[in-house]
Amino acid sequence: MPRAIAPLATLATLAIVTAALATACSSSPTAQTAAETVDPPSSVVINVGDQQQDLETLLNVSGVLAGTPYKVNFVEFDSGPLVDAGFAAHRIDVGSMGDLPASLAVKSGLPVKAIMVDKAIGASEYLLAEPGITSIAQLRGKPVAYTTGTAEQAFALRALNQAGLTQADVHQVNVSLEQLGTALQSGAAVASVVSAEQKADYQLAHPGSTVLATIQTVTPPSYGYLLATTAALADQAKLAAIDDLSKRIIKAENWEKTHQSQFITDYYVNVEHQTTQVAKLILAAGGTETYIPLTAGVQSALQQMVNLMASSGGLPAAFSVAPLFSQSEATRYDAIVAGVPQNG
Repeated sequence: MPRAIAPLATLATLAIVTAALATACSSSPTAQTAAETVDPPSSVVINVGDQQQDLETLLNVSGVLAGTPYKVNFVEFDSGPLVDAGFAAHRIDVGSMGDLPASLAVKSGLPVKAIMVDKAIGASEYLLAEPGITSIAQLRGKPVAYTTGTAEQAFALRALNQAGLTQADVHQVNVSLEQLGTALQSGAAVASVVSAEQKADYQLAHPGSTVLATIQTVTPPSYGYLLATTAALADQAKLAAIDDLSKRIIKAENWEKTHQSQFITDYYVNVEHQTTQVAKLILAAGGTETYIPLTAGVQSALQQMVNLMASSGGLPAAFSVAPLFSQSEATRYDAIVAGVPQNG
């Protein structure tokens, strides 16, 4: 459930990335935690695939992990596709990602199910253009930066579609998520999908730049996902811990909404090493989420995204996302969402 930031290069790349995980992935120290309504054994460990210490930082600084008997081990990745590779390598039990990597988990045959879904509050993702470009239509034939296989690619093709353009109508600059802002800064691309902090960095130096689209202005709607392996969900002790952790994630998001300035400092300044000036711009952009039920509408939006990706040239063919969804998981998660009040 990537937020203001968030990089499967291609499906063929997944196997290569998976093989390299043994040396490429890094884990942070284990955080010990205890359930409020369940009591899983203290021997239970939930390995959480995180992106760029985002979820780890939020859960720790909000204090929601204090005092539970099971353990949470954060395994850090640089992108949703790499979280998928973490699942394939049996490194993680649950993992956070955007909509395209979630759908590609199905395409890759990973044994995972959606267990949480969130919707961004505020414009958390942007298609930003250099000064002089004021419409998406002007991007035809020009270099545009976005990362293949990520939610950022899905957002880019949604935005292009609004102007009747497909992936073939622009020249993709395929760089890592961390380099999307750099591609724009260097002139390698005339427009780029950027996070809130990348947008702030660029606009400070280029005040005439234009936001052509945000995650809120494109269709179909985009959601963030937390997936879990079917093996973890079949283990009753792990399932109890995952359910409890889901409640705590929602509570942590509630905390962020009322402590945005503190989280900006704790994450964007202390972890991402942004300046205070940029941090203030990130704060103004919002970037929080609300957790929503796993409805037929959520599944339909993901299917529409896959269909759009296929018709726009971002995928070789459409496929069904139905295997990602389970009625039993939706029923249990929806009860959790209904039972934990949200403040936004």
